Amino acid sequence: MPSILLRHIVADLVRILLLTASVLVAVIAFGAAIRPIMQNLLGAEDLLPFVTQASVPMLQFALPFSGAFAATIVYSRLAADNEVLAMSAAGLSYRRVLMPAVVLGAALFLVMAVLVDAAVPRFWTSMQRLLTRDVTRLFVAAVDRREALVIGNTQLYADDAIVTPFEDAEKTGGPITRLTLAGVAAVELGDDGRPTTEFTAEFATVDVYRDNDSAYLKLLLRNATAYDSQEGALVFVPQAEPEAIDLGKGIRLKPKDLDFRGLMRVWNDIERYHGVAEPRARAAAALAALDSWRAIVDRLASDGAVRMVDAAGRRTYEIRNARVDGEKLLPRAGENFELVELDRGSAARRAVVREATLRRDTRLRTGDPTFELVTNIKDIAGADAGGTGRWPPRISGLRPSALVARDRSQATVAELAAEAQSSIGESAQGAGSDLAPAKAGVAKAARDMSEAVRLVRADIVARIVQRINQSLCAPLILILGAILAIRLRGANPLHVYMFAFVPAIANILLISGGEQMLRDGTSALGILVASGGNLLVIALIADSWRKVARN
Repeated sequence: MPSILLRHIVADLVRILLLTASVLVAVIAFGAAIRPIMQNLLGAEDLLPFVTQASVPMLQFALPFSGAFAATIVYSRLAADNEVLAMSAAGLSYRRVLMPAVVLGAALFLVMAVLVDAAVPRFWTSMQRLLTRDVTRLFVAAVDRREALVIGNTQLYADDAIVTPFEDAEKTGGPITRLTLAGVAAVELGDDGRPTTEFTAEFATVDVYRDNDSAYLKLLLRNATAYDSQEGALVFVPQAEPEAIDLGKGIRLKPKDLDFRGLMRVWNDIERYHGVAEPRARAAAALAALDSWRAIVDRLASDGAVRMVDAAGRRTYEIRNARVDGEKLLPRAGENFELVELDRGSAARRAVVREATLRRDTRLRTGDPTFELVTNIKDIAGADAGGTGRWPPRISGLRPSALVARDRSQATVAELAAEAQSSIGESAQGAGSDLAPAKAGVAKAARDMSEAVRLVRADIVARIVQRINQSLCAPLILILGAILAIRLRGANPLHVYMFAFVPAIANILLISGGEQMLRDGTSALGILVASGGNLLVIALIADSWRKVARN
């Protein structure tokens, strides 16, 4: 084909493609902004930046339809004006007539590959940062929707919220914003997802602090009622001040937010990825807790007594004449066992107890595992509290004094999984079922860790397959539109476009459906579904080409 003719057709294709893509992207981008606007997550000053950033990710959906429309319009006009017939009579084959569409399709493939791998992840992240950068707006939006604001393991709910900004916060180092809340509820969740502590209050203030890119929330509850599910205690306090909530340094990147190099870094060093590092840390903590349980059970089984120290190392407690039954401490002989607080080797306080609960303290998520000992007043047969009142209602942060903690911070997922399997299978000497709760915790943590690795790897495969098929979608649909326009010459261009539009819709739906299947687990069926749309378009191209070449 003469270069002038090639340039002319390519120029027409590019012009219509860009025009169509601009219109579609503008419509889709503004449509993407409707939900954040309705949820009060976007202000007037953020609308234009959000729509601008949303335009880039929306290109991956607009370009296939724009390419099909451009090819249909250009080649329908060429066919209707008998220019295709003239080129054929001049000795140009249909292959050369379609060469401009193939050339533009090849260029479009490169554009789509760079777009979906490099540009889209970065702009998705920018959009999320724009929506989440103002925590006060997020909280007010949650209040307006009558929903809880979920931050880490804490959920906050309020009936009403008033925002008070502080303009001189940077100079004074104080809060940048204060939220005054009415009808407040706050729930702290444990590692198992169950509530550990619940607060309700008439009024509360939430001060928002900023330190570089980090943000912190500091709560102050007034006339609050607190319920501890582990202790089963309901307490009213005129003022409660939970620990500050660290909002972190922005968004944690997921596989969809990473380019190909980033995905490969996660694949090759999956131990450091936050989606695996956190379950791995929980598995290591569960194994450390099993070590502690084993030390307690073995010491009580051999000596009938075990010494434990508090988290600060200031107090030592000795449990005498006791045995472990699950999470219960029961007398080894007789009807009672002793709990003694030691001060410099001598007894400072002593209690005679019929039964107590010794369980892992899940509220402390860092450092070595600790335990808490909880007694009920009806189970205390006698106590010498040294003038300090009833003792012991509850002692937290306990560790076996003779245990040397093993460092598992550098252990790999495979090493932790192998150790967990070995620990679950072995039987403790004289322990019977005493280690069953700890072993159950190890088994669950190991399963969660392995499942996290599987899901992260599956997500990476899903993203790669989705991006490859998304990149192929636009050029294939463009070529299909061009061949259909020649095959159906004389037909209405919109009628021709419909035959390219429907496969484009089916292709995008199949790519999305296959991606979801692959995220649940890598499988040949998921890859086939994700690639099925492109295979269908290739089949339509081959069939149309056969009919065009024959006629």
